[in-house]
Parts: sequence; structure tokens; C-alpha cells
Amino acid sequence: MIVVSLVLGTNGIHAQTTETQLNQVELLKQYFGTWKSEYKDTTQMFVFTPYTKGMQGSYKVMTKGKIIYQCKQLWAYDKNSDKILGMQFDKSALGVAVYLCWFSSKNVNETVGLIIRDPEHIEKTNEQWKEEFKSRDLFIQSHMVNNKTVSVRTFMRVK
Repeated sequence: MIVVSLVLGTNGIHAQTTETQLNQVELLKQYFGTWKSEYKDTTQMFVFTPYTKGMQGSYKVMTKGKIIYQCKQLWAYDKNSDKILGMQFDKSALGVAVYLCWFSSKNVNETVGLIIRDPEHIEKTNEQWKEEFKSRDLFIQSHMVNNKTVSVRTFMRVK
């Protein structure tokens, strides 16, 4: 957020800008709890709990009561970039996904998928997510691929 102040001096009015930094660790705490999204015959569940200056998560997708996808996540704050790094470990051992996320406002979290070839070669993927907290107990998740929205889900806090 950029704050613009008007200062009245002897030479007239001058504008000053200062950038207020968002506390990424505090904003991440909005996710703590159990979240559920339902559409058609499919349910998505996130469970997020505190872990150091971040959180750990469990995610699963169920269709007709059967688990079709499941993973664990670990999200940690990186002071150097002032962003949150996430790793997702699929239960089916298909691989590890890496994410970079940040709050661009108090209610909006933006996430991009990353490919890490080695510590010096980190590339953004074509996948992005944007989550907007509409209230303490509801957020809207938009999933984009190649800058086109492919899904929008509403998650409600259940615990």
C-alpha cells in the first residue's frame, strides 16, 4: 500500500509518498483452520496449522466420498524476499510443487508456481492463484493458467 501525504510548506503544497509494508506472517494466519469448498460431487478440504513463522497444511480432494488427490504442504516466511515459500508433497509421490506467495493487500494473497532447477535457476510456471478473503470465514480462490482463469472456488471455514 502506498500512502500519499500532502505537506504544506512555505513554497506551497508538496506530495510525499511512503510505502507501508504488509506483515506477511501475520496475514498468513488468516488461513489457520479447516476450509471446505464443494462443487458438483467434489469436495476440497484444506487444514492449516501454525508452524514456526509459517504454516503446515493438508489438502485433499474427494469425489463421491472417495479421495482422489491428497498432499501435505509447508509454508515458510522468507525475510530476504518478504514473501512466503511453499512446498507441496503429493501422497502419490508424483512430485513436489514449489510456490511463492505474498499478500498484495490485507485481504488478497497471490501465489505463483515455481520450477527450481537449482538454487540459481528459479523460473515461474504458467500457474497462478489469487485468494481474496471476503470475511474471516470465507475466501474466494481463482486459479489461472497462462493468465486465463480456469476455476473459481469459494472456501468456507468449518473450524
